[in-house]
Amino acid sequence: MPVKKSVKKTPARRANSTKNHKMVSFGCAISNFFKKYFQFSGVSTRAEYWWATLFVVLVFFVALTGAWFLIPVSSILSGLLALLWLMFCFVIIVPMWAVSSRRLHDAGFSAKILWVSFLFFIYSSLVPHIMQPVMAIEWLSFMWGIIMIVLFLMPSKHQDNPYRD
Repeated sequence: MPVKKSVKKTPARRANSTKNHKMVSFGCAISNFFKKYFQFSGVSTRAEYWWATLFVVLVFFVALTGAWFLIPVSSILSGLLALLWLMFCFVIIVPMWAVSSRRLHDAGFSAKILWVSFLFFIYSSLVPHIMQPVMAIEWLSFMWGIIMIVLFLMPSKHQDNPYRD
């Protein structure tokens, strides 16, 4: 009688979650952030998105803190640092939109929902300067921000995802 070999089976879910899915370090995520500057198709992992977001927040914190501490020393240096921050903001708009699009694709959602965020951004940037803001829209904007954070936190969708190769 032949001896039966036992084969350890990996659950399908676990096999799919590790397939083509690697952890991304901070440096690799920032490198991808700038390498994929105009790449709106494909996917980005949660780690890649959140590392890029952390990078932007850290640069913002350093620039803001530096500008604040430089005010007593030199308003010119403080203004120069603020100008550099503004230039950085213009440089990262496109890659931040791209990594957000890829992250939504990774979770199985269309990146078209980012346009709603853009509309809320335009509203919050322009309306307070033109007329009195509408409180209901302010609350909708806040709630939309929470919804977007939840979507960015969603796990990767590997099966039946039209955005994956």
